[in-house]
Amino acid sequence: MKKAGFIFLGLIVWISAAGLQAAPFEYQEGTHYERLNTPVNTRESDKVVVTEYFSYGCPHCYRFDPMISKWKTELPADVEFRRSPAVWNQDYKLYAQIYYTAEALEVLEEIHTPLFQAIHAQGMRLNDPKRSASFFSEFGVDPNDFAKVFSSFGVRAAVQQAQARGRAYRASGVPAIIVNGKYRIEGSMAGSNPEMLEVAEYLISRERQALAASE
Repeated sequence: MKKAGFIFLGLIVWISAAGLQAAPFEYQEGTHYERLNTPVNTRESDKVVVTEYFSYGCPHCYRFDPMISKWKTELPADVEFRRSPAVWNQDYKLYAQIYYTAEALEVLEEIHTPLFQAIHAQGMRLNDPKRSASFFSEFGVDPNDFAKVFSSFGVRAAVQQAQARGRAYRASGVPAIIVNGKYRIEGSMAGSNPEMLEVAEYLISRERQALAASE
């Protein structure tokens, strides 16, 4: 009887352990991510919008870029990926202008990763409009066109809007991920920059379920 009892007890422990392993991990608000005090309107009612909050001047963003660039290509069709540059100081403001200039000139996808590499791997000082114009010329952009767009009202307005979003995000650092204008994930909370993507997937799943339930 004693031996049978031990076997029965061991079976219960094994079943319990197996159940714990099978249960999905629940990331906790306030521990692994934060809910924004003021949600940011994504202007998308039928998609989950994921935003990378970053700066070309940030070395952590540079190291994170290959991971998130690959990750975004694997997102479902009902998830939209965006980027929003941080505007914390004069250098970051110039990098934000560079980002929106590239977007307006329709060379953003082509030049995004090379910008990171030039700044962090090659040590180029691109926080200067003239140097940036020269760099853009390597991608077929006329320096005069760069100068016009860089100082245009549209680009300045986009930088101001990014600055306003950044205040709403209230991130303590970059990179950060904002899910559907509601939640902020930072590496210090998730555990590491790669783990931010796991928390993002958890929140994306929740938002997709909420979206499906509202249809």
